[in-house]
Amino acid sequence: MNLPPVLPDITPALVNPIRLDQDDLRHFKERGFIKLRSLLTPAAILQLRELADSQLRATPSGASAHGDGFSRLTHRVTQVGILERLYRQPAFTQVLTSLCGCRLIMSEAQSFELGVGRSGFAWHYDSLNFRYIRPQDPAFSLWLPLQPIRPERQGGGMAWVPLSRFSAQANFQFSRLLAEKLARGESIEDFSAHLRQTYCTPGLLTDSFEQQRIEEAFEPGDALLFSKYLWHRSSPLLAGDLERRQAVTLRLLDWRARLDPLLLDGETRSAGGLGMGLDGGPLNPVSYGSRFVDLQPGAPIRSSAHCGPIL
Repeated sequence: MNLPPVLPDITPALVNPIRLDQDDLRHFKERGFIKLRSLLTPAAILQLRELADSQLRATPSGASAHGDGFSRLTHRVTQVGILERLYRQPAFTQVLTSLCGCRLIMSEAQSFELGVGRSGFAWHYDSLNFRYIRPQDPAFSLWLPLQPIRPERQGGGMAWVPLSRFSAQANFQFSRLLAEKLARGESIEDFSAHLRQTYCTPGLLTDSFEQQRIEEAFEPGDALLFSKYLWHRSSPLLAGDLERRQAVTLRLLDWRARLDPLLLDGETRSAGGLGMGLDGGPLNPVSYGSRFVDLQPGAPIRSSAHCGPIL
């Protein structure tokens, strides 16, 4: 029998296998972040740049515009093409689920672009991205810079404070408490004023964050995986070789996470600032969390027909 020749697989690899040891797992659990060197291949980075360029949009101007510290951004990157292929890579699933200690739901994907002179976001935690699940439900972000990051030369990366020093878990709990009060029609101003004074930038606490911050160099293909409780900020892009710094960020949920519509409503009213005493005004409610119309409060996200891919 004449069989056709077996052709070699010429599809470029997207993810490099990474070996993790117990120190890596302990580091991530205790400190809430880990840098993954060379997680993605050059072929993956090239495709992510193309995706980002096609979907990034200029940010609105104005002091109250959410995200105006960036030159371009998009909160809803289309999850087809390169992202869909990434989720199917066994090496991608293996490293993320091993570190997080659970299966994961891929939820939103976003992209941000800093131009020279732009400062990005001040100190914050991921209140907006995970406002539809309970405060106690673990969730994570995977930050993928698409250009080299050189903190000592041009900045443009991220700074963060390890969970072992300070955690934002209480801020999610503050948000839930205040969301309950709002739902009952009660005033939250007294409580919010204390939070606003505590977490303002600049301020005593965020000045302390600056003293404790970690900021690292990244090559395209490196990634930072971090907890939703990690305090972090953007680093301004200074004048230098790069005219812009782009990144794609993937949001991941513990697959046991459950819907919390009360928290979703409160954080949507305040543009994600409820747990810091801030009020940026109501956001457009069309978000990833708004799609779960087929779930009752407290139901597992994975039971929804609108759930994202599960790793």
